[in-house]
Amino acid sequence: MAIQKFSYITVMESGAESFLSPVNSIKYASPIHCHDFYEFFLITKGKAVHVVNNEKQQISEGTLVFIRPSDVHYYEYEDGQKCEFINVCFTKRVVSSSLRFLGEAYSNDYLLTSKLPPCINLPPIEKDHLVYRLENVNILSKGDLGKRKILLRGILVEVLLNYFSQLNNSQKSDLPLWMESLLIQMQKKENFTEGLDAMYRLSQRSPGHLNRVFKQFLNMTPTEYINSLRLKYAKHLLLTTKISVIDISLAAGFDNLSHFYHLFKKQMNVTPVQLRKIKVTIHHSSS
Repeated sequence: MAIQKFSYITVMESGAESFLSPVNSIKYASPIHCHDFYEFFLITKGKAVHVVNNEKQQISEGTLVFIRPSDVHYYEYEDGQKCEFINVCFTKRVVSSSLRFLGEAYSNDYLLTSKLPPCINLPPIEKDHLVYRLENVNILSKGDLGKRKILLRGILVEVLLNYFSQLNNSQKSDLPLWMESLLIQMQKKENFTEGLDAMYRLSQRSPGHLNRVFKQFLNMTPTEYINSLRLKYAKHLLLTTKISVIDISLAAGFDNLSHFYHLFKKQMNVTPVQLRKIKVTIHHSSS
């Protein structure tokens, strides 16, 4: 099968350095191909098989993959299921500039040189937030190419820093397998809302042992980790629903509204009400 080769010149509009495209089915995706630009794609619904560099990756809702110019890939159906994703492309110059911006502390060896492209499965909360950010690029830029460039560059840097630097670090860490499993389990709403009791039950470790291990590997306490998950969930609800702040606080696992406000302001630099007002202001200015 012949490999199609795509150039950013033909994919992106004149003067653009990036390209964002929702893909409603893999039947609309390109056959086996490579290109002279970078891209990342996020699966928003369903599942499929991603064939890349002669290997197969199982991809499903929440899977985020970073494709390099050297990668040859295409998609296959998985059990006949429909698969939808958002595809975002960037020129080599943009990615190089973003990596320089992140500086020497950001190790990109695994990102750029691994045989298979970096791939990570996002928790539902983080997947929904990234989808929200991407879907609003066109609304917020209002056809302004310069503003669109800034918005997509910002998202690229966040994706590299928040997801693929963590992936790189996890390759080198000595994180115990039981703790890796625990962190994955704690991403589930029913567990982070239950809190420490769920963590003790799932880990089968004593409170003292958990405190020592969390401090050693994550530089935070179990309570701080749980609160970070709850706050991300609360932020997601504030941005995507009209549920009252007090009900969001309870849904996220906080039984004290004042404590919720204090932690939210400390981590997000705005109060829950202020965040919602910012969202409304942006929505009105773009309509």
